[in-house]
Amino acid sequence: MDFAVAINIATGHYCDNEFNNFSHEIIDFSYHVSHEIKESIIKNKIMRDGLVEYGKAISLMDTNSDRTAIECLFKNKKDLFQYYFSTFNNPSYNHSIQIWHQGNDNTWIDWDENNSICININPYKIREGFFLIGFDYRDITNNERLHVASNKDGYEYFNKCPQNSSRVWMW
Repeated sequence: MDFAVAINIATGHYCDNEFNNFSHEIIDFSYHVSHEIKESIIKNKIMRDGLVEYGKAISLMDTNSDRTAIECLFKNKKDLFQYYFSTFNNPSYNHSIQIWHQGNDNTWIDWDENNSICININPYKIREGFFLIGFDYRDITNNERLHVASNKDGYEYFNKCPQNSSRVWMW
């Protein structure tokens, strides 16, 4: 399911406001990619052993997500975005970010509170892919709107631009 959601978000497919043949292609491709990755890990002793060292079991990698559940996510932007951004959520942290997104029936950011998501993140280590064009962000903890987001070495920064970083989002 994670691959399908990530591809939908990365390609902006959700902007189409409909479930169509391309939606099925995204889901089919995500199944293919997840199966290929799992097979590659199974066949590669170094990768298998690396997972074991980190306490991960390849047998727990879910490559057979419920297609109907994925289709339901694709048909409801709020649920799709909630699922995507929940992968960044870390309830151990108090630092909270509010994310505004498109409503189900439009292709623009809807600043209605019902069309926002709040998650807790580690503000010092935000995983790449959090700040996306087509969304608006507010740091609830510091009551600060996002003006610029940057990326360096696989991590993203809220209103900071470390030396040699690239800008991924600007207001």
